Amino acid sequence: MSQSVPVAKEIIVAPKATSREALGVVAAICVILLVVGLRVAQIAPKHAGGGIQNYQLQDIKLKNQAPVLYRSLLGAADTITQLSEESGSWPDVAALEQESLPPFAAKFLPPGLSGFAWELRKGASWADYYGINKNAAAAEKAGADPLENSFILRIIDLQAGKYPYPLAQQMKGQGRRFAAQIWINQKTADYPDGPPADKGWKWVISSSNPETVQQIN
Repeated sequence: MSQSVPVAKEIIVAPKATSREALGVVAAICVILLVVGLRVAQIAPKHAGGGIQNYQLQDIKLKNQAPVLYRSLLGAADTITQLSEESGSWPDVAALEQESLPPFAAKFLPPGLSGFAWELRKGASWADYYGINKNAAAAEKAGADPLENSFILRIIDLQAGKYPYPLAQQMKGQGRRFAAQIWINQKTADYPDGPPADKGWKWVISSSNPETVQQIN
């Protein structure tokens, strides 16, 4: 009766030198990734998002009916500058209502925005059209969903030489006379005494090109 012969099993063992080489490569890759990460952290902007300051807000982040009011204010800026050049002074809110210019003419706005009241506040070289929804509380009791944000449409005369803070450098020296900024406060807020950025207001900027501002005329 024959005895079974054990089957030999081949085991391949990598040389110690090869193992050490593989570990060295992995370690080198980790070091490179760490250095790259530290370099990116050093050169990255200190504010949120590329080129966005902490007092700025991209238009795509506006909520509820805020985008409607934002676009209405952008569209109104050009008409306001034309009226200003024709009359030699900033048009008041009543004049803009007579022009049937939204959002100052509330009849062209959806119900959630129709309660906004607007005031003209003049600066050294700019005009602020400040608006809040004064009927927000009553609208909420009636079951409506009013927009409770506050807005400022700021139109700046770049030829006047006195610029409000903050003002993007791109606004200067472009051969344009007027530039527009739109500021938003996430709640019903009083008109800011001083720079809006110091009072918690946000300058709404284009998400497609954060480095540009609205320039007109």
